[in-house]
Amino acid sequence: MNFRRCFRGIGLVTPVILAGMVGLTAQAQTTANCSAAGTIPNQVASTGLTETVGTLVLTCTGGSSGATLIGGLFITLNTNITNPVDNNGNPQNITISSSGGATVTTGNPTLIAANTLAIGNITYTVPSPNTFAVMIQIGGIRAAVASISNGQQAQVSATLVGSGINIPSVQVPVALGVQAVESSALNNGISCNGVTVPSTLDFPSFIAAGGFSSAVRVTEAFAGAFAPKTAGMTNGTRIVVNYSGYGSGVRLFVPDALVGNDGTTPTSGGEFGTAVGSGSYVSASGQLLLSRVSGANPNGVGGTLLTATPAGATTFASVSELTVTNGSAYAVYEVIDNNPAITESFQAPVFIANAANNCAQAPFTDLAAVVGPVSTVSVATATDPVPRYVTAKLPSDCALIGDCNGNYFPVLTISSATISFTGSSQGIAQTTSVPMTNNGGTQLNLAITVTYQSVTGWLTVTPTFGTLNVTVNPAQLQPGTYTATISLDAGVGGSVSIPVTFAVGQVGVTIQAIVSSATFQGGKVAPGSYLSLFGADLAGTNVGVTFNGLAGTVIPIPAPYNATQINVIAPPSLSGQNSANVVATVDGKVSNTVNVGLTPNVPGIFTPGILNSDSTINSASNPAARGTFVQIYMTGLANPPTGPIVVTMGSQQNIVPTYAGAPYAAGSSLAGLDQVNVTVPAGLTLTGNSTQAAVCIQQILTAALCSNSVTLYLK
Repeated sequence: MNFRRCFRGIGLVTPVILAGMVGLTAQAQTTANCSAAGTIPNQVASTGLTETVGTLVLTCTGGSSGATLIGGLFITLNTNITNPVDNNGNPQNITISSSGGATVTTGNPTLIAANTLAIGNITYTVPSPNTFAVMIQIGGIRAAVASISNGQQAQVSATLVGSGINIPSVQVPVALGVQAVESSALNNGISCNGVTVPSTLDFPSFIAAGGFSSAVRVTEAFAGAFAPKTAGMTNGTRIVVNYSGYGSGVRLFVPDALVGNDGTTPTSGGEFGTAVGSGSYVSASGQLLLSRVSGANPNGVGGTLLTATPAGATTFASVSELTVTNGSAYAVYEVIDNNPAITESFQAPVFIANAANNCAQAPFTDLAAVVGPVSTVSVATATDPVPRYVTAKLPSDCALIGDCNGNYFPVLTISSATISFTGSSQGIAQTTSVPMTNNGGTQLNLAITVTYQSVTGWLTVTPTFGTLNVTVNPAQLQPGTYTATISLDAGVGGSVSIPVTFAVGQVGVTIQAIVSSATFQGGKVAPGSYLSLFGADLAGTNVGVTFNGLAGTVIPIPAPYNATQINVIAPPSLSGQNSANVVATVDGKVSNTVNVGLTPNVPGIFTPGILNSDSTINSASNPAARGTFVQIYMTGLANPPTGPIVVTMGSQQNIVPTYAGAPYAAGSSLAGLDQVNVTVPAGLTLTGNSTQAAVCIQQILTAALCSNSVTLYLK
C-alpha cells in the first residue's frame, strides 16, 4: 500500500479500545501487558458508510506461565459501527483469531452502543516462557467513515478494566478515508440530424448505425477501490450513472456488461480517444468486469445482475433500453471481477436515438456517475446494503489517467465577470443573458450553485446553448442591496464564479402582472381588449399606459383600488404585431417595462357579464327562460372575428348566436367591449337551475378557442 497517498484523504477513522481482563482463575493472579502497536490502518472511501477498517492486533506478554486469564474487550470507534446485524442485533462477519503459541477463545461480539463493540470471555493460557507474545486479531469491523468531518483524525484508545492484564490508553488509527473513485464525462448531447434505432439491438449495430453516443469514465483512486461481492457484502461496488435533460422522445441504450481498461478489449463507444469496442474479457486473468443491474432503484439498491462472471474468453455485445421519464434515466453497474493489485478504470457508453431537432433549442443534457448504493443510513442494520455510500459528486479522473489536456474535453468560457441589476421593491422579475461558450470538445456537463450573501431565493440561473440566463425577482425584497455568487463547475472543463449585485430601491411605479379584465388570467393579450395592470404605486392625477409606444385608453378606477390596479384598453392598432412592451406612467414617474405576447383573440366573459332579454342582470334570483335570448358581454374578440363564433351551453355545443360583434346599444359605441346574443335552446337539459356557458371561435387547423366558462341561470 502506498501510504504517502493516504494523506490525500479526509476523515481518519480511529477506534478507542477499552480493555479489561477480569475474573482470573484460582491460580495466583499475574499481570500481562498488551499493546496495539501492530495495528495497520486501511485506506477506505471517505464517502463510505460501511467501510472495513484495519485489523486490530493486540500483542500481550507477561504474567505467570500457565496462568489462565479471562477478560473482556470493548472497542469504541469515533463513528458508528455498521456491520450487518442478525435478528438479535449482533454484528456479523467480525473475525477473532490468535497466534503466538496460545489458544485464545472469546464470546460472540455484541454492540452495546452504536459505536461500541464488546467481546466477552477472552481467555488464554500464559505461555512458557511468558515473554512469548500472544497476538489477538479482531478484523472485519465496518465503520461509517462518511460521518466523520473532513480532515478529522480521530484515535482509538485501549484501557484495562480490572486486573491481570494491562493495556495502556492509546489512540490506534484503523482507517484513513480518502477519495476512492473519480470520474469524467464526455457528453455529446443529442444529434441535430436525428439517429434511428437499428433493427438489431446490440453494440455493433449501434456503432454501424452511426454510433452517436456519450460516455462516463470511472477510475479507482487507489487499487482495490472496485471490489466484487464477497462474504458479508450485499453486492460488489456499484456505480450509478444518471442521465438527465434528454427531452421528449429521446431513447437511451446501454451495454449490459462493461470491460475495464485492463481487459482484452475494453468497452468503449470511441470516447476519450480510445478505440471502439463492445468489450472482450478472459476469466481468472485479473481483468475488470461489471454487469448492469436490472431492476435496481435509482439509489442503486436491489435488482438482478444481467451478466454472470463467464468462464474462459467472452466478447460482449448485448445492450438494453433504459426507461426515460421526463427526459431522465439511470443505469446501475456492479463490479463482478477485478484486479485488486492495480488501479483500474472503465467506460460506460450510452447510445442516443432521437428525431431530428433544432440544435439551437435542443435540451441541455447531462450525465454523471456516483458510487452506490446511495444511502443515508449510518448505523448497523439487518437490511441495508453493504457496502453503501453517501451521495457525493466525483472529482475529475483526468489527473489519474493523465489526459486533462485532451482535446475531447469541453472548455468553459464566460464573458461576463460581474452582473448588476437595479429594480424596485416588490417589482417584476428581470432577466439578462450572459454569453457562455465551450471552446473545447464535447458538451459541457455544468453544475450550477448559487450562494447568497444575505437574503435567499431571489436569483435563478438557467443554462441554454450559448447563453446563461440569470433572473432576479424583487417581489419579496425590501429596499437594499443584495449580493450572491453564481458558481459554474464544468469539471475538467473548468469553473467560473460570477458575483451578482441587485440594488433594490423603494417601492415605485411597478407593473407586476398584466391580465384580461374579464378573466384576470395572464398570458397573451388581444389588441383592442380590456386589460388590467396590477402592481404598486399606480394611483395619480395623470396616469397613462403605452404599448410599444402607442397610448392605451385608461379607464379610471375609484380609490383605493387605483393604487394597485390600472384598467386600460389596448390599442387596436397593435393588430398584426407579436408582442408589446408595456410601460405605465404615473404623474411623470415611469414604471418598469413588461413584455406581453399579442394574439388576435383572447375571449373572456365578464362576471357578471350576462343580461337577460330585458337587459337585466342574469342571476340566481333573476334567471332567464329557456327559449329566450341572452346577451353575453365579453372582451378579447378581434373585430371582425377571425372565425365563426359559437356558444356552448352545458352539453350543447356549436350554438350559433344571433349577433356577435361590438355592442349595439342605441347611440353608443363601447370600445373594447364585445357582445354576443344567443337564444337559449328550449330543450336544454339542466342540473339544478343553471348551466355553464362559454363563447368559442372555431378555427380551421386547430381546436376551437374558447372563453372562460360562466354560470348562466335558467328556468
